[in-house]
Amino acid sequence: MCIVQTALVARDAVLVSHAARVGARIAAVEPSMDAVRTAVEHAAALDPDRLEVERHVTAELVRVTVRYRSATEVPLAGALVGDVHLTESAAMPDERPHR
Repeated sequence: MCIVQTALVARDAVLVSHAARVGARIAAVEPSMDAVRTAVEHAAALDPDRLEVERHVTAELVRVTVRYRSATEVPLAGALVGDVHLTESAAMPDERPHR
């Protein structure tokens, strides 16, 4: 059962990484944080209630950080480990029109 739980957390880690990259691509061209969050939520099959999305803008880059609490619900293994907190960031050149 521990192997199954490890595989599920690894799957979530890949999805969080993908979601951060998608979010950064959208944030690079779209000023709306709602658009970024929507893109992140639709990028991967992750529970939106366990998901946090942040955007940080510097002079040249837009960085999106995605945090996700991966549920450990596999019998026996999940009770021993507890939820796993995953974090991934991605940055893209800021292509939004500047005023």
